[in-house]
Amino acid sequence: MRSITHSGFAVLSLLCSCTKGDKEAAYIQLGTVSVLADPVTEGTGSQRITDLWVFADDEALGVWESGSRLPVLREGDVTIKLIAGIPRNGMRDDRIQYPFYATWSGTVDLAKGSTVRIDPAFSYFSGNTYWIEDFEDPGFKFTRSAGSDTTMVLVNDAALVLTGNGSGLIHVDQDKPYVRMVSSDAFAPNGAVFLEIDRRSDHRFLIGGLMDPSGGGSTIDIPYLFVAPTLRDDGGMPWSKIYVDLSSLFNAPGITNKRFYIEVQLVDGATSGTIYLDDIKLVHR
Repeated sequence: MRSITHSGFAVLSLLCSCTKGDKEAAYIQLGTVSVLADPVTEGTGSQRITDLWVFADDEALGVWESGSRLPVLREGDVTIKLIAGIPRNGMRDDRIQYPFYATWSGTVDLAKGSTVRIDPAFSYFSGNTYWIEDFEDPGFKFTRSAGSDTTMVLVNDAALVLTGNGSGLIHVDQDKPYVRMVSSDAFAPNGAVFLEIDRRSDHRFLIGGLMDPSGGGSTIDIPYLFVAPTLRDDGGMPWSKIYVDLSSLFNAPGITNKRFYIEVQLVDGATSGTIYLDDIKLVHR
């Protein structure tokens, strides 16, 4: 389901704020969103949930941005269900229901003219499969390609780590302008596949796929998505999460030996590029 644009949100708010006859609305304040995750099997709960599909007693109330206050023409105990929405591939105009977060449900007591705050904590569906690189161990679950002239290194400076004790650093410059890090493991998913990555960077990087149809080392290289830097105009470089939809790439028929890679190549005009990575997670079924 595609999300409603910002103007669509305004229209929806206007329509929903109207009353039926003399009936006055109650209100729900969508508060802080979080994700609960088992750190051993599911990794961290870092998230970028930007939108919520809202249901009251299974009646759809539309798609609302996180932090919105929405009217509900109901009173008393009402079951609210929320489905988490994310910007697919980092695109703000392509917001989808994330297929690996379970629907949140809770009961609220609504009264006319009053506001009830909800702080939903989402969980992952059971039955998901996870490949996790959280940079907490000395080694990496990546292999440097033969053509690379630099590599990824482990960073333990707390100021440069999002969660835990470590992050991965890739730095390129004019002397060492290229690196490709390939997942050490191959995957054979059946259905949706998303790569979750937290990064802070002043340079773009490429996510791609390597397919080996025969298993004999003859690979097909498929560049897939450039991930934009997080560097701001004021010089700040915050952490930001991206959900990369690899479903079409990893579900190509007749190919079972599938890997992904992270590639950085110094672009023309740049003298260097720095990328910090944390909480890399491939989720599939």
